[in-house]
Amino acid sequence: MRLRNIFLTASASFMALVSGSCVSLDIEPTKNLREDQVYGNEVGITAALATLYAYLPIAAHNASVVGGINGDNGMPFSIWNNPSVVTGEAEVIPLRVAMAPKSCNGDMLAWWDYSAIRYANLAIKGITANKDKFTGQEKKYNHWLGEAYFCRAFMYFAMVRSYGGVPIVTSAESYVNMTDDELVKPRNTERECYDFIAEDLDKAYELMEENELAAGRANKYIAAGLKARAMLTAACEAKHSSIQLDGLCGISSSEMSRYYKLAYDAACKAMDNGGKYELYNVYNDGTEAGMIKNYWNIFIDESSANKERMFIKEYNAGASTPRPENWTCQQLPYHYSMVTDSGEISPTVEWLLLFDDKNGNPFRLNIGTDSDPVRYDNTQDLFADAQPRLKASVLVPGAEIPGRNGAIFEVRKGIYDSYPGGKLYESASFSEKHPSGMTIQGWCGVGSQMTNGNGCLVWKWVDPSATANFWAGSVDWIEMRYAEILLSKAEAAVNLIGQEVNDRVVTMEDALGPINQIRKRAGTKELATVDEAKVINERRCELAFENRTFWDLKRWRMFESTIQNKTFNALYPYYVVDEGKYIFKLHERTELRYTYDSKSYYAPISSDVIAKSNGAIVQNPGY
Repeated sequence: MRLRNIFLTASASFMALVSGSCVSLDIEPTKNLREDQVYGNEVGITAALATLYAYLPIAAHNASVVGGINGDNGMPFSIWNNPSVVTGEAEVIPLRVAMAPKSCNGDMLAWWDYSAIRYANLAIKGITANKDKFTGQEKKYNHWLGEAYFCRAFMYFAMVRSYGGVPIVTSAESYVNMTDDELVKPRNTERECYDFIAEDLDKAYELMEENELAAGRANKYIAAGLKARAMLTAACEAKHSSIQLDGLCGISSSEMSRYYKLAYDAACKAMDNGGKYELYNVYNDGTEAGMIKNYWNIFIDESSANKERMFIKEYNAGASTPRPENWTCQQLPYHYSMVTDSGEISPTVEWLLLFDDKNGNPFRLNIGTDSDPVRYDNTQDLFADAQPRLKASVLVPGAEIPGRNGAIFEVRKGIYDSYPGGKLYESASFSEKHPSGMTIQGWCGVGSQMTNGNGCLVWKWVDPSATANFWAGSVDWIEMRYAEILLSKAEAAVNLIGQEVNDRVVTMEDALGPINQIRKRAGTKELATVDEAKVINERRCELAFENRTFWDLKRWRMFESTIQNKTFNALYPYYVVDEGKYIFKLHERTELRYTYDSKSYYAPISSDVIAKSNGAIVQNPGY
């Protein structure tokens, strides 16, 4: 019973496909449902597809309930293994460091689940076999079949980007009369896997309609967007990796252009959507306040006005079957939620410095030196030139908190009587006061378990109106949004300038146009020229804390240059009493030194999988 235990962990019974749904079928109770009883009617197909979506390994933030369309059978994350913490985007507070990852291991976010693949294959087989039962419903039937192909492609992409080549299994065998040798499936090459993913997504695009059948489900443009994401990954593998294990890992550089062209074409198809999807600009009136409000609302506005949301994972704390998220609680300042896990992830100073300012120049923290620090009337003045997108992504010291009726994010590490030479007052207590009467820490403090790590907080995804129960937020996770499509087109285009795609030559403008759409919305100066480095930087700014950066750094082969043996800095504000001014100091977080081993670009395959394959599955290099 070797490969049976690897690939066949799913029951042969179709009961798993319909369990938990209100399905009424006019049949005698049996242990196993027939194929036509599941796939011969809309209720059964909907239940089967719900199972597929629940299996999708979507790297959303924490959720506490499993199951349903876009459930959490995949990869829910906690505060301590959030990808942002190992990509240089964010850090955790010092007292939590023992629980935080200090290395980016190869198996982080890895996913190997052939029971899910089996469910996808069963769905494709079952829906196809029952086509004759849906006369007059051809569009809906085709859409269902397209969803099954989409889900299978999503699953295979999750495996390939982690492991390289994996076994491609397309049949849904009965397994009853098959020998172990017949069940053995060796790994396909990485190139074969990406080509297979492209084929499935092409089928999904052709079969599906423009509109999804329900929230959290796919349509043709989402399929095209996923293809763009996958083909960019394949192109980068061809550009940056070397061939290992006869192609099980790595793709020949000769394939690079082909994959960039596939990515470019897919991104163009996702953009050619008749206005269904576009950048969110509901509140963007050209003012800084409007731009800040606009960008923050991308992640909060779940109305039809938000056309930037494409593929989502729904959370609803108030539903009859609640599916809450707890990201909101973990990111709110402690004094708003009053729970110990608040304010735990803080953006690094290094990430802040990725941004341009309002004028398109590199953003700089003008703080002076320890011996001669710059004085500010208030903490927010340090960020006066920061672009609105930065201020919408994080809470900077002194910022007004959206949705909190003018409340200010008051941050203070300590108080000096005078500077330099005056006495420093520091405390982890919120109540302790300086002789002047001012509390030593700001309302939200810095460096305490109940505060935050470096003076700023991540603000994306946070709904401060969720006051009833901060552990039960309802903010949907956006797995794909339109800005990513623009960035995908730009990245593919900048690697194809001068080459022909779909009977036209790719130009600088094909890369520049999408980037400038994003920068204009962000509130910074548009670019005159663009290269790959600028595209990469723009992507890291735009998609920060969305669990895209982890995979991007992986495909760009940039983990070594980004985190290898590096420490990150915190920003500490202090108040000087005799001057009535604020000063800032950088603090190197030596306790948060990160490491990366280059073998981790490919995750290790489970030893149990290898042992049960009787030699058919070989391990990745270095493990």
